[in-house]
Amino acid sequence: MVAAVATLATLLSCDRYEGDVVEPSYLKIDSIYVVDNSQTSWSNESGFFTSAVDAVNVVVWAEGDAAETNLGTFQLPCTVPVLKRGNVDMVRISPVVKQDGIAGKRITYPYYQDITLEDVRFATDSVTDLGTLTTQFVPGMKVLWREFFEPGPNEISLDSVVQRCYSLDTVRWGYGCGRVHIADSVTRLAFWSDTTYTIPSASSIVYLEMDYWSDVDFTVALYNPTTSGGTNVLINHMTIYGKPEQGWQKIYINIGGTWSRHSGHYPDIRPYFYILNDGAQSGNLYIDNIKLVVI
Repeated sequence: MVAAVATLATLLSCDRYEGDVVEPSYLKIDSIYVVDNSQTSWSNESGFFTSAVDAVNVVVWAEGDAAETNLGTFQLPCTVPVLKRGNVDMVRISPVVKQDGIAGKRITYPYYQDITLEDVRFATDSVTDLGTLTTQFVPGMKVLWREFFEPGPNEISLDSVVQRCYSLDTVRWGYGCGRVHIADSVTRLAFWSDTTYTIPSASSIVYLEMDYWSDVDFTVALYNPTTSGGTNVLINHMTIYGKPEQGWQKIYINIGGTWSRHSGHYPDIRPYFYILNDGAQSGNLYIDNIKLVVI
């Protein structure tokens, strides 16, 4: 539906060439892949670069145009109609993800750089095939917390109910992931980060990225201390439903909005997770590549 609406808007836009019949050119994009930022000290850590860019926003501009033309957002892979011929001075492609895992909340992800191409040639009724494109994390991004569950002497930065799993048939990336098992006799099981993290300002953009594979429902929340150091307060953000048949899923959770509404009282942030087992059934939650990122 997103692609269909964008296509209609494109076909109804003005073409700068004369003629009764306009034959579009086409721009084909298969996928977007996130690659290493060589200038960052954390870039080579195993498991950092799982991503799930499932759509793109496409903008074009040619010399003589009064303004850029936003062609819309298209689900990948896509073939985008473009009412331009000859050389286009600029094509800008912005990576789009499902915020909170919801297709209806697709956003241009603020932590991935736009891909800008110059002097792209279009020909009527032909396809300019870009294939797979690459992007990087934006400069200035801060990773406040990361947990990859890789082998080594370091302790897991989550509560002890989270155990390392080294089964190569299970791990999402690298050599380890986290496993949380809930027995049928347990009605609630919680785990959280081993420290709190300070957010730079109330206007900061804050996302929690993670990979998960679960046959149980679990809730992502914040467990924040008050400014006076008093009792922690639990602030629920969202519940993620277990769908084991889908395998590993990548999710981008916008916890900044939830946090900013309470930031005057709770200036720091502690990611918190819990499983409710009202059905009295045993199950497993696997997690990997957790990152708390902020600009």
